[in-house]
Amino acid sequence: MHEAGIPTAAVTLLLLAYGAIGFVSNLVAARFLENNLKATLFVSKISLAIPFLFLPVLVIFSKFETVLILLWAVAWGALPLCLNTWHRNIETEHSEAAAAMFTFTAQVAIAVGSSLGGAVVDHFGLKANFWMSALIVLLSAFYLARHRKME
Repeated sequence: MHEAGIPTAAVTLLLLAYGAIGFVSNLVAARFLENNLKATLFVSKISLAIPFLFLPVLVIFSKFETVLILLWAVAWGALPLCLNTWHRNIETEHSEAAAAMFTFTAQVAIAVGSSLGGAVVDHFGLKANFWMSALIVLLSAFYLARHRKME
């Protein structure tokens, strides 16, 4: 945000807007999940990949950066809800253990992603971290699209 020329005073408002938009996105995504979970999850992933691809490129345009950050908020508001709903729809006789495993896996993914992201930033820079994140999200969206049915 600093590189994009977004004033320090505006960062607080932008992050507040990020949180509010993420909250609203969560509520809106819940409506779409009822009709098509796979499509909602796919759109969430693509919506997350777009900021990762273009934030490093459009850093010289603060307005584009702001829009991309807010798009990130939309995606991030919907994505965890989609993943949790997908997980909860899987029938199993051990649903409580499966819920604990889902939470554990999410926490490990955050920890591993943070560690790898930090290493990428240290060795290759911040832009490379965004592009690596975009690649991972796009690969997961491609994988999701290739599967016919979400159970």
